[in-house]
Amino acid sequence: MEETSLVLLPLPGAGHLVSAVELAKRLLEMQHCFSVTVLLMHPHIPFMKSAIASSSTSYVQSTAASYPRIHFIDLPLIDFPYESCNNLSSFMFLYIDNQKPHVKEAIKRTSSSFSSSSSSSPPTRIAAFIIDFFSTTMIDVGKELGIPTYIYNPTGAAGLGLMLYLPTLDVKVPCELKDYQGEVEVPGMLPLPPLVMPDPIMDKKNDKYSQFVSHSRRFREVDGLIVNTFGELEPTALKSIANGECLPDHHPTPPVYPVGPLLALDNKSQEPQTNQLMEWLDQQPPSSVVFLCFGSMGAFSVQQLKEMALALERSGHPFLWSLRCRSSVETDLEKILPDGFLARTQARGLVLQSWVPQAAILGHVAVGGFVSHCGWNSILESIWFGVPILAWPLYAEQKLNAFQLVRDYSLAVGLSMDYEKDGWVSAEELEKGVRSLIGETEEGKKVRKRAKDMAETSKKAVAQGGSSFSTLELLAKNFML
Repeated sequence: MEETSLVLLPLPGAGHLVSAVELAKRLLEMQHCFSVTVLLMHPHIPFMKSAIASSSTSYVQSTAASYPRIHFIDLPLIDFPYESCNNLSSFMFLYIDNQKPHVKEAIKRTSSSFSSSSSSSPPTRIAAFIIDFFSTTMIDVGKELGIPTYIYNPTGAAGLGLMLYLPTLDVKVPCELKDYQGEVEVPGMLPLPPLVMPDPIMDKKNDKYSQFVSHSRRFREVDGLIVNTFGELEPTALKSIANGECLPDHHPTPPVYPVGPLLALDNKSQEPQTNQLMEWLDQQPPSSVVFLCFGSMGAFSVQQLKEMALALERSGHPFLWSLRCRSSVETDLEKILPDGFLARTQARGLVLQSWVPQAAILGHVAVGGFVSHCGWNSILESIWFGVPILAWPLYAEQKLNAFQLVRDYSLAVGLSMDYEKDGWVSAEELEKGVRSLIGETEEGKKVRKRAKDMAETSKKAVAQGGSSFSTLELLAKNFML
């Protein structure tokens, strides 16, 4: 009997890799005749190398051990120095483009359709090539090999809609977005203040802007768009995409498959420090702790960290703080934080400078609020566990995510940030935000109730008969055709 294989090409780093592999696991549950090959890229990015390795290696190893039908293949290392590009986006686009011949060969080795050698193993048909939404150059590989190609978007439908609409927006807004007078209209979203648009499209003179516009034009070429969201969270954005509003030149929009939330909730850490912090949480009252965590790249200046510490101390609430300082020289918490802060707050605060098990912490009954950078995986984890967010976006599309969370989805409290000063947040502003999120303000009550309701909805979406379950079922059946 012919075996049906899927090939996934995620970007490195937990934000892209983990949810893509969780998609693979769900598809295997839907169709037991599937096997999945995951192609792993290993770009050399000096300031990201440790973050990528620490967050991804153990996950890949545990998945390979537990799922024999998921095979991981390391693509060859490419001598393509990061220093040859002037920004991360340009580097990634060019790095991925240079991987095309290696990806093509890896796919050909995976499938018997491209092999002339005889084998005792059953024949293999590659039913789909699923690429990360940054990897549109790989559409050429899918076309050359005659394999249906799908884009996997690890972020939300609003961001996907913006990418589809970007070539149109480029024409409609000829000036720089930061100079645009008025709000930006994008189908499926509330009118957007220009400053909440993703960083790569804020400067038309920069190479990465033109790269993003060219990249976004290729989305329409694929056989489907798979999105890590669910219909009940982003109904308007999903409807606008499906109706073709984001491609007003009337080019047919590829089918959209919202299949989320895709989360790695079974990743259990056995680190001694993890056990200690969970024991600390066990001692805190229910819904009392504010948890601060900003992803693998979320770091702050010493001055900003001092402001954050003052806010936490003044708020009076218990806190768990995963702290990263931008300074590679200063690592002593006693010197980074205000004098005496650790001693004064030791009875109700815990500060860590290492990786923390974010999902496990959000799932603890003691956690009542989450100060987050608004990365999409973090948003979905907070939704899953019903924890409201205090939105502190840092980079990429996070400002857009934060705007949607606060203004459209009512799942977060916003912060006033000074973007002229690198997104500075004062101690007074953060203290007010924490009190609103955890305390008895009307805004806090509304957001907390909305978070609890959406948690229940998210679980129903992926349960049998739910919206995402049914969509994934349809996708798996399409792969079998």
